[in-house]
Amino acid sequence: MSFQISDNIRYQFKIILVGDGGVGKTCLTNRFCYSEFLDTKLTIGLSFNNYSLPAKEKGEKIGVGLSIWDFGGQERFRPLLSQFILGANGVIYVYDMTAFHSLVHLVETWLPLVQANTELIPSILVGAKYDIVNPDLKFDDGVVDEVRCKIGAVKAFETSAKTGYNTEIIFKAIVQLILDEPPYNKRGIQLL
Repeated sequence: MSFQISDNIRYQFKIILVGDGGVGKTCLTNRFCYSEFLDTKLTIGLSFNNYSLPAKEKGEKIGVGLSIWDFGGQERFRPLLSQFILGANGVIYVYDMTAFHSLVHLVETWLPLVQANTELIPSILVGAKYDIVNPDLKFDDGVVDEVRCKIGAVKAFETSAKTGYNTEIIFKAIVQLILDEPPYNKRGIQLL
């Protein structure tokens, strides 16, 4: 008998995606949840999706339910976001690989907002729009790694929602961090 996710959901985790407006958060979420690329408009307030995926806990295959919260990045929505960050189990910081200011804003704007409204939770750094980056104009790896360290992200990824490059792996990575890495593990809602 094959492994069925729906029969084996053990945890429900709240994952938040934060970053400036237009960096690609909604496109990444749509690619992951619906296997499609939609050239979307800016998210107003927030968008919410549910998804289930397989994971491993102590070598055992389990199912994990995700509540994916995609926050609109425009400044006018930020005062509203703090209440929706509460209870998050993991955060994905997203920047546009063609817009340096979006990387800087993760430290200046998004990190303080997340820290003010969560306990210590795992995070990853995601560079979006890999498919349109000019290799000669790519951000210096040292600068990206410095931002990764400042925001406390354990891992960093480059992704493309348009091509699907690394979109699934970022969600699997944040789930595995929540499951494996003390002090994060077991903070979600255990269903079994």
